[in-house]
Amino acid sequence: MKGCNRRRHRAAAAVLWALGLGAGGASGAAAQEPTPVPENLTLADAIRIAMEGSTQIGIREAQLSASRTARTASWFALGPDIQVQSVMQKATRTDYDVDSLGSDVDETSAFRQVEGSSAIRVFDGLANYYRIGAAGNDVRADEYSALYTSTLVQTNVIEAYYNLLRAQKLLRVAEDAVGVAQEQLERTQALHELGSAARSDVLKSQVQLGQNRLTLVRARNGERLARTGLVHAMNLVHSTPFAIDTTLALIPEQEVDFETEVEYAKSNRLDVKALREAESAQGKRVVVARGPLLPSLDFSYSVSLQDQESQFRFGAQKNRNRSWAFFANWNVFDRYQVYANISQAKANRRIAEYNRRQIELDAVREIRDFVNQLQEARERHIVASENVERSREDLRLAQEKFRVGAGTILEVTTAESDLTLTRASEVEALVDFLISRARLNRATGRPLTEL
Repeated sequence: MKGCNRRRHRAAAAVLWALGLGAGGASGAAAQEPTPVPENLTLADAIRIAMEGSTQIGIREAQLSASRTARTASWFALGPDIQVQSVMQKATRTDYDVDSLGSDVDETSAFRQVEGSSAIRVFDGLANYYRIGAAGNDVRADEYSALYTSTLVQTNVIEAYYNLLRAQKLLRVAEDAVGVAQEQLERTQALHELGSAARSDVLKSQVQLGQNRLTLVRARNGERLARTGLVHAMNLVHSTPFAIDTTLALIPEQEVDFETEVEYAKSNRLDVKALREAESAQGKRVVVARGPLLPSLDFSYSVSLQDQESQFRFGAQKNRNRSWAFFANWNVFDRYQVYANISQAKANRRIAEYNRRQIELDAVREIRDFVNQLQEARERHIVASENVERSREDLRLAQEKFRVGAGTILEVTTAESDLTLTRASEVEALVDFLISRARLNRATGRPLTEL
């Protein structure tokens, strides 16, 4: 019987576990429903979705909120401290056998006191005023950092969007290549049946079709990976199916000047502006650290009201006290702690300066790289566009020559491969240009607009 009971218990536990797992799985599936995305997703839509769900922007906004609170606290530090306290006491004393009748007498007394005090630091070596200035610099630094983080998020979305555009264009090129190879195989088989083409020509056409199909498989996988990359850039776990605008913009004829871009970045790049504010804040904190070297002056004022109640004539009394005072304090020797704090503040200021200078150097290199990439992409696109037209004509001539028996199947397959490569190169060059332009706008501090 005991064994039967244990088996029943285990069976019941298994059923409960299964039900719980099913419920948990159902709730988990409900929690992971795909996020709705517009069916025709534009670049502006993708950026908006990414901005709404960005954890990086959330972190920056939280830091900015804390900095603004700290700035408000630095202003309140100029005000006085106010303290209020109240005391209430009641005491009863019993005197036994007071009179000849042996009666007892209860004596009751009450005490109430209310006291308020306030103190304000009149002079502290201007430390508080420089704390306010440093707090203001911190707020502006966090504002610039939040804006720069926003541009980073936008740039990531733009890159992911154009990478998906690249993948879809390359997929279209691969599909067209398969179609061309399929048509060529059908022509070759027809010529072989008529005796105008050898069996080896049919095999070469089949091999070419197989190679193009392999390229198509890789292109499809590349499109899926690029779509996943865009979903991740929009800070989504899952998404509903969507399509993007596959219209490619034209490359402008006007070239980008490196010196102009560098000069623009010096006054507009957001992370550099943030580091300048941080450097200014650290400079003001050096003055704050020097504050204890000077004497401080405090003013205090207090008032208290006392009410003593008693049933005896001379036991009750009311008192009101007021007092104020100035206090001067000068810590002549503090075991070298102030000088250590000053040294650390100076080190923080130098570190902030070096960080700003390093970012400026990195920005110049970034701008130079992106300008070079733009120029390279422009030149590649010009050459690739010319080669596409040549490759189409070369394929047409090779197919015609093979049809009349004046050419070989190798010339046809070579022309097909050349056309596929030149079309892919044209797409690569144009998308590389668009991505490099977005990166350059981010590096110089220019607004990121839909391209």
